Amino acid sequence: MKKFLAVLISAGMIFSAAACSKTEEQEKSTETAEKTEQAETAEKEETSESTVSTAVEVSDEGLTPIYADEIRDGSYEIEVESSSSMFKVVKCIVNVENGEMTADMTMSGQGYGMLYMGTGEEALNDSEDTYIPFVLNEEGQKTFTVPIEALNAETDCAAWSIKKEKWYDRTLIFKGDSIPEDSLITE
Repeated sequence: MKKFLAVLISAGMIFSAAACSKTEEQEKSTETAEKTEQAETAEKEETSESTVSTAVEVSDEGLTPIYADEIRDGSYEIEVESSSSMFKVVKCIVNVENGEMTADMTMSGQGYGMLYMGTGEEALNDSEDTYIPFVLNEEGQKTFTVPIEALNAETDCAAWSIKKEKWYDRTLIFKGDSIPEDSLITE
């Protein structure tokens, strides 16, 4: 009889512990689901409230701007630093000609339909003919050709999200450290 009672009590304790464990797991699962739902709701509200999203800060601190009239005419492959991991430039060719500079930026993804050199707010207030469309390269990647004032300087760039149908503010730094020394004009 004592053995039977011991087994019965042990079984009750096991079931009780399992129930508590399951309840804790359910609470954690519920908390996670609630947090995810809150984040999604906040994102939806942010998207519906505005057609512009602001950029995270990048810094040109310690960099000296390099202007087109300081570089010999030619094409140079450089890197681009972006304030957003969602705006990834996988290749950038800077073209310098007659004191003007443009950058051919090849993007990692397909999410952006056009760019505007300025902020999203400025894009909303400007005419659509100032928007920069993409061109597909031979590999099917989107490429944007944009005017740039200087290398090593923060440049405002708004990107139009096809999916969200809104402008996202980005700050870009076209890095001049890969320009060959003999291509710089030092007078």
